[in-house]
Amino acid sequence: MFARTSTVLTIGVATLGLLATTAGAVPTYAVTATVPVGLTPMQVAVAPNGAVTYATNSGANSVSVIDTATNAVTATVPVGGGPTGIAVTPNGARVFVVNTADRTVSVIDTATNTVAATIPVGEFALAVAVSADGAHAYVTNGVESTVSVIDTATNTVTATVPVGAFPIQLAANGTHVYVTNSSDNTVTVIDTATTTVVDTIPVASHPSAVTATNDRAYVRSGAEMSVIDAATNTVTATFGVDGIMGGAAVTGDGNTLYVIDSEGGSVTVFDPGTNAEVTSLAVGGSAGGVAVSADGTKAYATSQNDNTIATITRAAGDATRPR
Repeated sequence: MFARTSTVLTIGVATLGLLATTAGAVPTYAVTATVPVGLTPMQVAVAPNGAVTYATNSGANSVSVIDTATNAVTATVPVGGGPTGIAVTPNGARVFVVNTADRTVSVIDTATNTVAATIPVGEFALAVAVSADGAHAYVTNGVESTVSVIDTATNTVTATVPVGAFPIQLAANGTHVYVTNSSDNTVTVIDTATTTVVDTIPVASHPSAVTATNDRAYVRSGAEMSVIDAATNTVTATFGVDGIMGGAAVTGDGNTLYVIDSEGGSVTVFDPGTNAEVTSLAVGGSAGGVAVSADGTKAYATSQNDNTIATITRAAGDATRPR
C-alpha cells in the first residue's frame, strides 16, 4: 500500500576485508518458498520463535497463519475491514492487527487463532508496533496525526500522542518508537518508558517505511534511505534504494537490511556496515511488506498482486560485520 551519508569507519579497507574473511564466508540470499495466502496481502509479522508468520489479507478481511516449517497456511482468522499493519507480542501470545477501514485493532489469541478483543483507534490507522517489553502496542492514526498507545494487558487505549503530520509507519526498538510523518518530512521519536515525544528528526520528502535496531533506525523516503543514529537522533548517512515504494526490515543483529521495490516486485538486500547493495530477489508483483525472523535467517515479503508470501533465506555464511 505504501509502501537505497557515508559512514565513518575506524579501520582500513584491507583490515575490513581480512576481518570479513576470517569471520566466515559472505552470506547468500535466496527465495526458498512461496506460499499462497488471502486476497491482497499487505504486511507480515513473524512469531518470536520463528515457527509461524502472520499476513494481513486486506482484500479478504483476514489474517493468514503460516507454519514456517511446512510453508503451509494452517489457519485463516477473520478480522476487521481492510487489515494492514500487524505485530506480534514478544512472548508470541497475541497478534495485533490494524483494520484501516474499521478504525480498529483486532487482537488475536495465538493459542486458539481467534480474535480475543477489538480496540477502537483513530482515522486511517495503518501501522502497529509492540514495545520490547510487550506492555504496549502503538498505532499510527494518519488523519488525526497521532499515535494510539494500547495497554496490552487490558486491550484499551491509555494514551494518544500527537506526532507529525499524517503518520504512516512506525518501528520500535528497546527504548523508543520511530514514527514516519509523511506530510511534514519528519520522524517523531517516542520514549516508551514515558510515552512522550523526545525528538523530531528532519528527513527527506515523504518518509514512509521505517525499521530499527537499538543502534540505528532506517527511514525510507521514496528512492532514498536515511540512517538515524539512535544515540543522537541525527541522520548520519543516506543512500539510494530501488523503487520508490515498499517496506523495509533490518535483522536484530543489524547485519542485513531488506528493502522492498514495490514497482519492481523485488526485495533488495543491503549490508548496513557499508550501505552497499548485496543482491536483489524477485518476490512477486506489487511487493509491499517485509519482516524478519528473530534469528535473522529468514525474511518474509508480501506480493499483493500474486496473493503470496515469499520466504527469503540467509545462508552459507556469517553475516557478522565489524562495527
